[in-house]
Amino acid sequence: MEAFGKKLKDTREQKGLDFEQIARETNIARRYLEALEEENFDAFPGEPYLLGFLRNYCEYLGVNSSEMISAYRNLKIQEAPIPLKELMPKRPLSEKLLGNRFTPRLLIITATIAIVAGIVYTGIKVGGVLLETKPVIAGETEVRVPTVYKVSGDTFRQRVFAGDSLEIKTASGDFTVTVAATAPALKLETPVGPRLVELGQDLMIDLSNDNQPDIIVFVADLFKSDPTKGADIHISTGESVVLTATAEAAAVEPEAADVIVATAESTAPAGTANRQQVLFEGGSAYPVTMNATFRGFCLFRYEADRGRREERYYQKSELLTVQAQNGIRVWASNGNAVKLQMVAGGKTVDIELSRPGEVIVRDLKWVRDEDTGRFKFVVLDVD
Repeated sequence: MEAFGKKLKDTREQKGLDFEQIARETNIARRYLEALEEENFDAFPGEPYLLGFLRNYCEYLGVNSSEMISAYRNLKIQEAPIPLKELMPKRPLSEKLLGNRFTPRLLIITATIAIVAGIVYTGIKVGGVLLETKPVIAGETEVRVPTVYKVSGDTFRQRVFAGDSLEIKTASGDFTVTVAATAPALKLETPVGPRLVELGQDLMIDLSNDNQPDIIVFVADLFKSDPTKGADIHISTGESVVLTATAEAAAVEPEAADVIVATAESTAPAGTANRQQVLFEGGSAYPVTMNATFRGFCLFRYEADRGRREERYYQKSELLTVQAQNGIRVWASNGNAVKLQMVAGGKTVDIELSRPGEVIVRDLKWVRDEDTGRFKFVVLDVD
């Protein structure tokens, strides 16, 4: 098979396309397109970026992307050094065993081990008969059947496992919530999308999507590294949810009932060069939830509250939910391949990472305005 770079170049020239047009229509930077045709692998930040751009470029040109990726991998294998042991002639097994000067001694040792093992086995069998012990027969592993729980009172407590369902009756209607996972955090599939609840966290969920919380979920116990042990959860419904939501709203902003959502970009504080987009504003900072929807191949990395950094290569139609108290930093290999949605204080704001084809970094975090003393949740570019 000819080199994949030459194949890409020939196809592009046959179709009369230039790099400027392709970069504009595929959201892939020109320098990466040129690097693919020149097979300059060092131009890419990492192999996931190279594979993603190669796949998208092939689909644009109408070239079989699977064949091009196979050609790339074959080329990498050819460039890898051959291990020394692969260059040495292999000896037949019979020669290894019979041609060794230690073979007689090895045979004696093997025979001795076999005799001792036979004696030990016989002793165990005879001892078992004398003691009238019964052999233990291992049964098949029990497969747990998912359970459906009815949640109709003000409080509900149960240890749940992945696959279980909760049929919840609220003043706004009846809803079904499914337990998707219990480790390292509780993940719930709800009518308004997936929700994550960490150990020891309270999370209010608006199941009816009317900007009023319907339930509060609290995780009292779970095993972050062992999903088979489930999670102990408490669910509150009814009047207690309304009272809690009212108290939190008063604590967040005693002067206004709703969080203010910015409709346009505002200038950053004096002395800074970056511009910032204000999403939410209030008298104090409060928890936020980020929902990411992927519209194409994208290497995506995030870091919530300066904690552990998570990274994965996402594909089209995949979803990701991240919760944070103070802020989230995100990286994306292609800003046009992911759409972010921020949820806080009963409000939802959509964000477009508007740098197609480029590796971008964004900070989504609470900052305090020194002039007014209020807190703003903003989107900032990071160089």
